[in-house]
Amino acid sequence: MKDDDTGETLSQRPDDTKDALPKRLEAYHAETEPILGHYSKNSTCTVVRVDANQAPDQVWKGTAKILRI
Repeated sequence: MKDDDTGETLSQRPDDTKDALPKRLEAYHAETEPILGHYSKNSTCTVVRVDANQAPDQVWKGTAKILRI
């Protein structure tokens, strides 16, 4: 496969497979979610989630709005 914009050959990480996905999601929920919970409870921190299941420009617009830039 080739990159649509640059024409470069695309590569895939060895651990980026259908079989690896459940393990990676499990690790996310076990390791990342507790960190988000910790900072959410801290009154000096603000934790905001951004919906990344949309076009990149929309993700950026949402992020920029949250960061007030």
